[in-house]
Amino acid sequence: MQKYTYHALVSMPQFKMLMPEYSDDALKVRLNYLVKKGVLQKVCRGVWAFPESHYYHSTSILHLPHLVRPSSLNYLSLESVLSKYSVISQQMFDYATVMTTGRSGTFKTPLGTLELTHTKRDPVAITNETYPLDDYPLREATIKRAYLDLKNVGRNLELVDQDALSEAITRQGSDNYEH
Repeated sequence: MQKYTYHALVSMPQFKMLMPEYSDDALKVRLNYLVKKGVLQKVCRGVWAFPESHYYHSTSILHLPHLVRPSSLNYLSLESVLSKYSVISQQMFDYATVMTTGRSGTFKTPLGTLELTHTKRDPVAITNETYPLDDYPLREATIKRAYLDLKNVGRNLELVDQDALSEAITRQGSDNYEH
């Protein structure tokens, strides 16, 4: 499976697909045994990593949202996007802020912390203000959308450098801008 996903993470539904002969309870016992033996690493509820995988060290927290909210539309936004484009000075090294049409939640994992914030926005509107990330099964908000999300969820706007925000939005709107 890893040769198709290019990361070391596997979810419970994926394990069920790979091992259909196991009942749910037997599969949980087997996975716990593999964690104790060091074959698997528990990442968060329902997700494991293969530490010996060729992809383990390149697996990012950005590979996780679609595994914990598989039926939701998830996109990188808020401080993660604004930090990436130097609109806020706060650096987001091992912390990802993701908007989701699913439940909110925070996951502290060996990969870092994943913060999911619920949005009621229409999926079509979301896809119009986001774009796919090349190496991850995740979309990323435009700078303007990330700022609006930050404002809509009531986060601290004092971190935002308004001049840098205006400049970044203008640059992103130009044809020469690279994501």
